[in-house]
Amino acid sequence: GSSFWVRRLGSLATRTIVGILAIMTATISSSTAVFAFLMLVLCTSSHAGCSNAGWSLAYSPEHCHMEGDAAVVSCNAPNGDQCGTRMSSNFHVGRGFHAMGVKAAPGPGVATTYYLSNNGGLYDKTKTHPWVELDFEIMGHMAGPSSKIWTNMFTDTAVEHNQWITVPFDVTAGYHSYSFGITDSSISWLVDGITYRKEDITKHPDVQQAVRTSSFQEFGSVWGKSSRDPGEGIPEFRAGLSVLDHNSNSFPIYASYKRQSARRLRGAESEFYA
Repeated sequence: GSSFWVRRLGSLATRTIVGILAIMTATISSSTAVFAFLMLVLCTSSHAGCSNAGWSLAYSPEHCHMEGDAAVVSCNAPNGDQCGTRMSSNFHVGRGFHAMGVKAAPGPGVATTYYLSNNGGLYDKTKTHPWVELDFEIMGHMAGPSSKIWTNMFTDTAVEHNQWITVPFDVTAGYHSYSFGITDSSISWLVDGITYRKEDITKHPDVQQAVRTSSFQEFGSVWGKSSRDPGEGIPEFRAGLSVLDHNSNSFPIYASYKRQSARRLRGAESEFYA
């Protein structure tokens, strides 16, 4: 009799312990799953993709993530294939002020660009089709206490109207506003609301047509060249760019954009919209 009750009590205790352990395991597993889910949500929200209703990426979406209102673009290694991406606006613009907040990537061989184009953001290397393009090419190699920035206007079929401008700050150290001021008769290149270059476009009917018809898209592009990659641009441009082989920064290196998705006519000191 007594041995029977001992076996019954032992069996009951064993089942109770097993049940408690099962509940604890389920609770821990559930908590772990909830924690993992929350971490995934947090990571996804802080490193979400850079495409949205206003902007699209052309390639390498893994090289761009959002941090707050900034699209952060990485150059992951000192070779062109691992460097950057290109983003394009899903809207078109013409007359008015069009601006981007930009913090450029540092060091030789990498360019951080903001530009307008009516050719899908591409340079026609065949030089068989006309297009219009307005450029800020911000080169890490030319950064310093005062920095030189390559500006350009393409007209006709790959005809360049390039000019260096010099700004009194390090373009890689913080955000600055880069703007195009566009009228029916002129294009202005502004940095932080100050005009550094102005071109008369009355002798360029293709530019005037692009302005009148609001055929420009906005683009932000980060790209790099190593000594193993094909060269890009005219000799003066290549010298300003240098090569990634000479970049002593630890990779990845980053450029950041504060993009606009709301569009309205404003002054040169435009606000930035994520």
